[in-house]
Amino acid sequence: MSVMVYFYCIFGLGLEAIRTKDDSLIGWLVYFELIGHALVATYLLGLESGFQYYMYTLILIPFFVLTYKPIIRLIRLMGVIFFALLLEYWGNNNTAVIVINSTYMTFLYYMNLIFAFILVSGISYFHTVNANMYQKLLFNKSNKDPLTNLFNRRYVDDFFENKIAPSQDMNKTFGLLLVDIDYFKKINDMYGHKCGDKVLIELSKVLNENLRESTIVSRWGGEEFLIILDNTNERELLYVGERLRFAVEKRMMVEEKNIKITITIGGALPMNKDETFDMVLMRADKALYRGKETGRNQVNLG
Repeated sequence: MSVMVYFYCIFGLGLEAIRTKDDSLIGWLVYFELIGHALVATYLLGLESGFQYYMYTLILIPFFVLTYKPIIRLIRLMGVIFFALLLEYWGNNNTAVIVINSTYMTFLYYMNLIFAFILVSGISYFHTVNANMYQKLLFNKSNKDPLTNLFNRRYVDDFFENKIAPSQDMNKTFGLLLVDIDYFKKINDMYGHKCGDKVLIELSKVLNENLRESTIVSRWGGEEFLIILDNTNERELLYVGERLRFAVEKRMMVEEKNIKITITIGGALPMNKDETFDMVLMRADKALYRGKETGRNQVNLG
């Protein structure tokens, strides 16, 4: 029965804890159940039954439950140590209340030892799932745009510094495509900002669907999107830009109003390995505005 309670706490309440981001209830339920169970069972059957091993698993929980304050962790840890020593002292100085067959006692001892191992593994698994979830949430909050779920400027800066810049020393060339939605201000003015947000979200989907998974797509600001292609050349950069422009022109409209959405793209490659990211971006930006001035809905390389 107790084992079922443990698994319910870990795998049943665990799902609720992931949803609510509050895992303290699990910690307290397991804490009191394990202490009570170990005390009663050891009093009745003695240390030879192995029920004291469940107590030792409690040492892990204060460190694995993320919502505990430091003082709560300390209190619970000291409580576990106190009751564990109490059990050992009582078991070594008193006889069991209930005496059972030695063969069954040996079986019970090893079964409790195995279940204690399983419990430790379950607690560790839950902690790993929880920690990975928080890590992913933190990464997304720091590195992704909340509206489009694309990477933001922070991520692009880190990516260039850690991945692109070192590869330039190995003669690998990166390319930039700066994408801007044509007449986006008019869309907001005519149909409202909610409609404008839908356009941004839809465009982010189109860009992702028409690019390799390894390609970095980011929302650069407002209605601008920045795409980083690794190990590319001028011909491929132009081809990718035209493919994106055509995909947007073919697919995107404003709220069933049959008003087509188009994009203008400016692209650039480094002229040499000493040219910085900002310098390449500046040339892509100039190419973009050259396209805006000469009719929009086109791709220009700078």
